[in-house]
Amino acid sequence: MPTSMGPRRARNSAPRAALLALLVAPTGLLAQAAPADSADVLEEMHDLQEEFERYRESRTPVQPEPTGGACDERIGRICIWFGGEEEERFPAELREVGQARVELIRSLFDAFEQVHDRWILGQLVHYLVENRTLDEAERVATECGVAEAWWCSALLGYTLHVRAEYIEAEVAFREAIAAMPQPLRDEWMSPRYVFTPDVQEEFDLLPPAEREARWNLLWRLSDPLFLIEGNDYFTDHYARWVLAENRRESAEPLGLEWAEDLDETLVRYGRNTGYSRTQNRIQFGLQDNRRMVGHHHPKSRGYLFPEQFLSSPSDILPESWITAPREARTWYAPPYAPDIRGLETQLGRFRRDERMLVVGAYRPTREADDGRVVSAWGPSGGIEGAAFTALFLVPEDGEEPRYVRGSEPEGVLSIEAPPGRYVGALEVVDLQGRQAWRARQGVVQRPLEPGMVDVSDLMILEEGAPLPESLEEAMPHLRPGVRLRPGERFPVLWEAYGLRVSEPVRVTIGFSQGRPGFLARVGDFLGVLEPAQPVDITFDDSGPDGVQYAFRAVELELPDLDPGEYTLHLRLELPGRTPVVTSRPILVEDVSRP
Repeated sequence: MPTSMGPRRARNSAPRAALLALLVAPTGLLAQAAPADSADVLEEMHDLQEEFERYRESRTPVQPEPTGGACDERIGRICIWFGGEEEERFPAELREVGQARVELIRSLFDAFEQVHDRWILGQLVHYLVENRTLDEAERVATECGVAEAWWCSALLGYTLHVRAEYIEAEVAFREAIAAMPQPLRDEWMSPRYVFTPDVQEEFDLLPPAEREARWNLLWRLSDPLFLIEGNDYFTDHYARWVLAENRRESAEPLGLEWAEDLDETLVRYGRNTGYSRTQNRIQFGLQDNRRMVGHHHPKSRGYLFPEQFLSSPSDILPESWITAPREARTWYAPPYAPDIRGLETQLGRFRRDERMLVVGAYRPTREADDGRVVSAWGPSGGIEGAAFTALFLVPEDGEEPRYVRGSEPEGVLSIEAPPGRYVGALEVVDLQGRQAWRARQGVVQRPLEPGMVDVSDLMILEEGAPLPESLEEAMPHLRPGVRLRPGERFPVLWEAYGLRVSEPVRVTIGFSQGRPGFLARVGDFLGVLEPAQPVDITFDDSGPDGVQYAFRAVELELPDLDPGEYTLHLRLELPGRTPVVTSRPILVEDVSRP
């Protein structure tokens, strides 16, 4: 939440009463008194716009205590506090402020009829959107009337984004970017605010075509929910740039002269949802020590794809990469589901001839009052409405995503795709409750070369499930997640590929403390696992009878391990051939909790 920390914009010397008299004057009277000269019209609109913002400030109630203490982050003159749920504790806008905005809109309409100026058009659309007169804002942006057609497309994209028409908004923004002057296009396509400085420097050194491709990939993978049509985070990012463009030659609610610190704050943290005013404890003479405070959505989080994996997105570990505000460089709150949590999942890859089969078991959860993790749907979780679910595979080369949809709040989804490099996603959405769950991770499978051996991911079944004889038989019993209890008995399964008929195989299954590295997870690590305090079992097996892959399932008992993160690993050793390894991270629960 930014608040002003520096000198205020110089105020118009006209008395406040003159402002109110002008705003409540009939539209016709203003038109008769309007100067004929375009420069005079533009100057008068600047004055009226500034007077409105200062009037808004004067009518924002003063809080008795300053918000927050020391800044959690400072950007130039701007102090950022991570307020959490307190972000919603700001006063509602007073009715007279809304009335003053309506009168300003009337004045802007009259001025635009006389002078088709891009600044006036931008202010008109901005305040129409702020007034929630979205149909009129869309009409004005569409009819345009200024020479800078790119600006009209940008204003249209801004309006369409606010009214949640994300597909249409993205089209409008891309048209604006393609048509705008090159220096401005470079600015809008720059990651200088959303990336850390070192990564931005590396990005800027890339060839232009690769920069643009990587920029588009960043926003594709940063889409909060692939289930929702359009990419609302992408369009929100460019809506922020539209607002910044509108504010640069205008008065803004915090009372500061526009500078780069306000640009950065807006682009990183988004538009304000409301305003409050605080009074500093220290008074310096007659100086006005009240400060305006802008508030953001309390559920704002970091959804930006991690920059360190952008050059190879499929290398990312199994995480949802939803980042808390204190760790996030840029914030966003999806309007349709501002509350998005990590989804309990278990995702596995298998081979089917020349194809890759991806299977995902999932369960959205919540924490009960007694601390137990329970299903979010049904009597225990409280959600009774429809569930929208999907399993996605998003190619990192920019090709169209592959997906399969479902309607069960928990269960198993599967999809086939060519071997390749993907980002996989499992999502569950409760639109009625405006909440969602998601899990994302890299999914990599290369074609199996003749003479080579490979193994699928390990998959864990629910406690008490019968030992299956095939993956299809096992799928209804796949465990939605990897939480285990000490002493629990459960089946695990895998498939091996490329084995010779009746070829002897030494199988080692065990647990080690900590999470596996990425190479072990995808089966590329060909060395020997040396876990600290290993807990392993080893037995002999043999290749299949006449087919090229073998399905196996065994029942294990989890040792008495301390709560925490562990790795379940599988190693296949074959005479004269390189061993193959696969791993599954697990979470051992604390059974002392209720």
